[in-house]
Amino acid sequence: MNRRALLKNLGFSLSAGLVLPPLLSACQGEDPAPKTDYQGTVAIIGAGAAGLYAADILKAKGINVVILEASDRIGGRVRTLKSTDKSSPSLIFNSQTEMGSDFPNELGASFVKGADSAWGKFVQQLKITTVNVPVTAIDNYVVDGLIKTTADLASDADFIAAKNFYTNLASQSGSGTVQAAIEGAGINSRMHAILNAWIGNSYATTNDRLSMLQLADSVGMQTRSNELLTLTDNPMQDALLSRFSKVVTDVRMNHQVKQVEYSGSTVTVEGVNSITGESFSVEAEKVIVAVPVSILKAGDITFTPALPAAKTTAMSTMEMDASVRVLLDFKANFWGETTGFIDGASQAPEYFNSGVGRSELSRTLAVTLSGAKAAEYSALGKGMLPKLVAELDALYAGKATNHIRYDPSDNMVAVIQDWTLEPFIKGGSSYSKPGGTNQHRKDLSAALQSKLFFAGEATDYTGEFGTINGALLSAERAAAEILVSIG
Repeated sequence: MNRRALLKNLGFSLSAGLVLPPLLSACQGEDPAPKTDYQGTVAIIGAGAAGLYAADILKAKGINVVILEASDRIGGRVRTLKSTDKSSPSLIFNSQTEMGSDFPNELGASFVKGADSAWGKFVQQLKITTVNVPVTAIDNYVVDGLIKTTADLASDADFIAAKNFYTNLASQSGSGTVQAAIEGAGINSRMHAILNAWIGNSYATTNDRLSMLQLADSVGMQTRSNELLTLTDNPMQDALLSRFSKVVTDVRMNHQVKQVEYSGSTVTVEGVNSITGESFSVEAEKVIVAVPVSILKAGDITFTPALPAAKTTAMSTMEMDASVRVLLDFKANFWGETTGFIDGASQAPEYFNSGVGRSELSRTLAVTLSGAKAAEYSALGKGMLPKLVAELDALYAGKATNHIRYDPSDNMVAVIQDWTLEPFIKGGSSYSKPGGTNQHRKDLSAALQSKLFFAGEATDYTGEFGTINGALLSAERAAAEILVSIG
């Protein structure tokens, strides 16, 4: 079967022209039928990007799918703030007053990494307009306690050295952490916080925990372009659900899977309704596990037979750190209309002017914290807000306090999404600790007995772990493995 015929056979699911996994591209013979005659059911655990896409591919082939989602919403770590959202232990509204933004506020994944990436092609397919942040905005940095632009630092030898290290990540070496590699390269400590914002925080951890070897290998494998895009008007979560609207009705929400029994001819998936506590059981011929690696590591799902040693070893080399997103609303933009990121501060590694290129009223800062600082702030709850405002005051001569919005009850208008406290996610995204390799991600992704398959960003071994791209590519692989297994 040639590639054009295969794309046609797979239907709309792959019409964006994504690179096909070898298992799909290896088909032979011409078969114009768009669907299989397979009568079995595929159960998919998790309704994030990976679970939805895998279901979309399989359903397009005429295969019956059931998607089991433990929470009460669809999208996983893709989440946009909605006016209908209710407060919870992990989603904290400091005020009942709505944000003043005239653009979507992302609580999870915020960017399209690469216009030609897996997610980027879907965004193009949906004809969604985007903003290329590096082209539109000017990044600011905290250096020696002062705000500096790239132009200000053009002749700063330490900044140049840090930029070179970051630009050449794929060629960095060392069996330890990224931080150890930075220190080994002799980069001045003035730049360590900036490098942590660029690298560690963007991988949902910190440089002193992230494997240099695995990161270098992954960056070296990436073939996509380097655009960093925001969606101009469309919420990220709506874009995801729109793209996979054909399978949204197949999602059974509040279905928390507790046990997967795959020793027999079929697979039995059992669990409880996370609201009522009522038990459920689903019988399927094949199952795709598309939950965060944190859920697997915690043993929240029991497998019978137990997962083989290769998988447990693989999981032991990965981690998911605490992760917090904070939205701060102001009456005026005091950091600069064209400012993009503000990197390298001591309290928050990254402040982002989230309305840049999308609004003339860009008065919201999105703050992203990962790792130890996120864990510290998670314990503070609403108490983290004064600390962030105080840091901004120190950088901008008290302007944060002067311009922060308050409601009539004198509460700051702010929202906190604490991914650490999401019971069915438990953190940001996967990263590899020292000793972790790409082979470990392959081991985690490996199918078992042609009945149990694995997807999700942690199982991506194409260099895109920790991203929507990685989740989508892993879904393609898992769906391809199922299609091959059923002939």
